[in-house]
Amino acid sequence: MSIKEEVRLLKREHILARAEQLFYERGYKATSLDAIAEAMEMTKPFVYGVFDKKTDILAEIYRRIMTKTLGVLNDAIALDASPTDRLQAFARSLTRLTIENQSAVSIFFREEGSLDPDKADEINALKSEFDSRLAGLVEEGVRTGEFAVSDTRMASLAIGGLISWVYVWYRKDGRLEPDEISGSMAGFVLNLVGAADSRDLKNIS
Repeated sequence: MSIKEEVRLLKREHILARAEQLFYERGYKATSLDAIAEAMEMTKPFVYGVFDKKTDILAEIYRRIMTKTLGVLNDAIALDASPTDRLQAFARSLTRLTIENQSAVSIFFREEGSLDPDKADEINALKSEFDSRLAGLVEEGVRTGEFAVSDTRMASLAIGGLISWVYVWYRKDGRLEPDEISGSMAGFVLNLVGAADSRDLKNIS
């Protein structure tokens, strides 16, 4: 990578980080490119040199959090373990991811209506892939007799909603540490699918 490319990449990351913070604090519509540039003590052309428009910044925030979420699921599915252990590992990891990326997850659920149609289609395709792969893991657990679920599709949607909602109420100065929350959420998820050994959680991550 050339020095010019490295500089452009650093500028891109700087813009994304500051834009994410402002979108989270003020909302997407209330945050202009001027505000992003001002927060970085730069001019608007600095931002335009990397992103053509504000919606491109929003789309990249969406793409990144969905890519991370899919990565967590795929890593769990790839484990050499039972469906119960893999689902537990996934629940723990996704909870940690949600906590560590609270601002991006909040934007994800608040600002979807502001995405350009083509970008929305791209994000929806990633969401469908996530839902399908998670449902597949639940189905595997049903086949092996580890889970008792009548509707695996609905169960997978419920799991995703249960964990992702952590972004709403998690606080750094709250009563529970992230690892405690992750463990509890894993237990809730295993209970949701009727896992036989949901009371005997293993520390798989």
